[in-house]
Parts: sequence; structure tokens; C-alpha cells
Amino acid sequence: MKAIRIHGEGDLRIEELLDPSIAPGMVLLTGGYTGVCGTDLHLYFESEIYPADFSQPATLTGATWPQIFGHEFSGEVAQVGPDVTNLKPGDRVAVFPYYHCGHCLACEAGHATDCEHMAFEGIQGRSGGMAQSKLVPAELCFALPEEVDLVLGALVEPMAVAWHGVNIADVMVGDSALVLGGGPIGIGAFFALRARGVEQIIVSEPSAQRRAVLERVGIHNIIDPTSQNLQNEVRQLTAGRGVAATIDTAGSPLAFVEGMQSLAVGGRMVTIAMYKESIPLTRSLLVAGRSIRSSVVYSHEDFRAVIDAMRDGTISLEGEWVRLIEFADITTAMEQLRSGGTMKVLVRTPVD
Repeated sequence: MKAIRIHGEGDLRIEELLDPSIAPGMVLLTGGYTGVCGTDLHLYFESEIYPADFSQPATLTGATWPQIFGHEFSGEVAQVGPDVTNLKPGDRVAVFPYYHCGHCLACEAGHATDCEHMAFEGIQGRSGGMAQSKLVPAELCFALPEEVDLVLGALVEPMAVAWHGVNIADVMVGDSALVLGGGPIGIGAFFALRARGVEQIIVSEPSAQRRAVLERVGIHNIIDPTSQNLQNEVRQLTAGRGVAATIDTAGSPLAFVEGMQSLAVGGRMVTIAMYKESIPLTRSLLVAGRSIRSSVVYSHEDFRAVIDAMRDGTISLEGEWVRLIEFADITTAMEQLRSGGTMKVLVRTPVD
């Protein structure tokens, strides 16, 4: 089978590998799509940012690099292993790629999304999305309804990241919110906020190309922080009150500070992004009961909610914010994503 494997920083290879054999509790997936996200860019361009030594076996999976790339993926069930009763050949699925241990301090406290030993398919897993045959535990596969195709299925994982962050923000019908960063997770945050009845959704995005995409998606309040004063614009749009929540998907220390300053009394900042630089947090940012909350990955409930939202049309491909590519285009797409020249890329799994 053909597969794209990451061997190290800057080293992605299209290779011929042996087809995996079915095993108890596992399913074999073919076809589908795999998303490329910000974490993948970090792994490829600056893997030292990721808190793991890929030369050592992962605690939960035993995996080392090279690794089949891609943790956002969908596929069609080609074969099921013994004892698998929840799926059958022909089912289309989205894969929940996250492993947690269940017994570390975070897991025991009910915060499985912050597991000390977390691992992901496509990063430190047994398989990954960018392979013609993917062997995945059946319990990690979420069947897709008829209304949700395999393209949308590959977007369930990143949309669940955003959905989880918005859950943590505790927004209600009629609230206002600011999203920092208009990339794919920012778009996902917009979908999740809209699903909760948030009326005033403001997105801050410095890229003109991305702002054009956001307009096509249906976002009306878009701010260019390089030419506009974000805090002043937010105050004008919210009658001087500020927003109930800021969702940070940008990972910029400057944007973080401006997002905090845009909060209303009692407002919540939710950080989803990774930061390469320290955030200059000062006492003045925390006045008026403002708080900071972190959001990492997602839960099974988030996955189900996102699939339901896709089925109902709340999350869609409207606005042409997703681009499909082939295996051979992967390194070019990585460079384009890094430069901000494209929005969301899905890699098509070849069938031969």
C-alpha cells in the first residue's frame, strides 16, 4: 500500500508499505480523506515544539517514528476484526484519534482531554490517515449518517477541537464572542458559537486571503488587526460592553492581550492555540472578574455533537474553505499552509 510517513523534521516520504492484517477489536479502513492542521505543520517544520520524543516508544501505543502521517481522517470500513459488532463493511466513519490512559491525575479528575500520556493516531499511533489501508480500533470509529460524506468526515476532528473550546467558554443564547484567528479552527469556533445562539460573532484575522474566505463562509464582523484597533472595534460592535468570551485560535501573544482587553466584565478567555512565545500576562488583564481557561482536544460527546451539526447543516463546506489534494502534493501544500496561502487542505486517499 502507499502511505505518507514522517521520518523527522522536514522529512515526509511517500512509501510502499505492507498492508496491515486485521486483528481482534480492529477495523480496516480504505479511502477517505486526511486533514492537515497546525499541529502537523509544527511536526514537520519545528517538531521540537511538540512535547514528545518521537524516537522513544509512546506510553500508550508503543509507537515511534517513522509514523504514518495525519490524525484528522475518515474512511470506509473494508474489513472488521473478530468481536467487532458496532461496524460492518461499507460503513463510512470519522476516526477519533486520541488516546488517554484513564489513570493519571488529570484523567482521574475527569479531565481526560489533559491526559499526561496522551497520544494520537497519525502522530504517535499504530496508523494514520495518509495510508491506503488504515488499521484502527473499532471503538475509535464514529459512523457517519447518510448526510455526512467522507470529506466532512475528515473535518470532524478539527471541528471537535473548536466545539470543545466553545463549550468551555460557557456562552449562552444572545451572548457576544470574539474569535482570534480565522483559520480552520476559527471557522469551527464560528460554527460552534452560531449553534449555541451567540448573536454577535467577531473574527480577527490579519490575512486578506483568509478574510475573503471568512466572508464567503458567512461571517459578517471581520476585523483586520493590522489596520484596525481591535479593542475599539469590539467595543463599538458591543455597545461598549465587550464580549462575553474570546476564543484564541491564533497563538499570538499580542492577539491574546488584545483578546483579553476586549472581554466584558466576567468574560472568559479560552485558549486553544499553541504559543511559541511567552504571553505578557499582567494584572490589568484580569480585572473585572475576567478568567482564562485552556482547551485541549475533545471528548466523544464533542465528536457526536459535531457529526450531528454536520448532518443538520450547521457545519458545512459553504464558502469553499476546504481544498482537496493528492498524495504527491503534500509537501507543496505544507509550504502553502505555513505561508498562509491556503485555508484548509484535505489529502485524498488513493484507491490504487
